[in-house]
Amino acid sequence: MLCAGVIHGDLSEFNILLAADGPVIIDLPQAVDAAGNNHAARMLMRDVNNLRTYFGRYAPDLLATKYGPEMWSLYARGLLSVDTALTGLYEPASGTVDLSAVLREIEDARLEESARLQRMG
Repeated sequence: MLCAGVIHGDLSEFNILLAADGPVIIDLPQAVDAAGNNHAARMLMRDVNNLRTYFGRYAPDLLATKYGPEMWSLYARGLLSVDTALTGLYEPASGTVDLSAVLREIEDARLEESARLQRMG
């Protein structure tokens, strides 16, 4: 679903039916656009964690996997496809944060909002 840019939003074992030709995902009213929703990554992590927890009861090795962060990282970099072989391994990128640049962005946003409010008032 993520390859198609969709996050289920409430995925659990109850929303997966097994058909003769493979699993079928149901109950999609809360599905969101992965690229257009600020909470998409969090929702994907919750969906994947729900499934990992459930299926981990029967396959305990799954409990140590990190498929959610792995998939999101690949998706965000434009590298996720239906043919991507996932490993369940993920190490977050490490490095320093340019705090000055972050503070400049915050200040720019504050000034832009202040100017917008003045124009409206």
